[in-house]
Amino acid sequence: MIRTDNVPPSVFLIDFGLAQRFRNPATYLHLHKPYSKDHSIIGTLLFTSIYGQQGYVQSRRDDLESLAYTIIFSARGDLPWASVFTSESIETVLRKKKLITVEELCKGLPAPFCKFVEYVRSLDFDEKPDYKYLHSILSQCSETETDQHREVLPCQLINNMDSTPISSDRV
Repeated sequence: MIRTDNVPPSVFLIDFGLAQRFRNPATYLHLHKPYSKDHSIIGTLLFTSIYGQQGYVQSRRDDLESLAYTIIFSARGDLPWASVFTSESIETVLRKKKLITVEELCKGLPAPFCKFVEYVRSLDFDEKPDYKYLHSILSQCSETETDQHREVLPCQLINNMDSTPISSDRV
């Protein structure tokens, strides 16, 4: 969704179609699923995390990895494994995701964005991400100008994201 009544426009990424309850709404205790394998791939393959594509149950780290791929796709118009997905197997996409360097993956984006991807990929399954740290990286990205042109990067749009937790009976 794009909110156009302010400058620059605000972009909101929403998709609760695959959302699952993470906290008990009465006690706020975590309802984290146990770490396990042999799950189906959830979501769009191009944006699925490495662990998710390998069949592991997904967690917050996987959501953030998918967000990183979404930002990269929004900024560059493609992902490095998009072409192999159309012509080759799912395993080839996974191999490309696993072998690509962070620098190559983030090519063309502000340099601090590499830290975002490195941090997300370093998270353990049930580790709570440091959202303030990740937000600070995106803020650094929004302050970085590209040498070629000055345009609104996806990181600039995300910079103003509201970190207030969403409360709902459905999530």
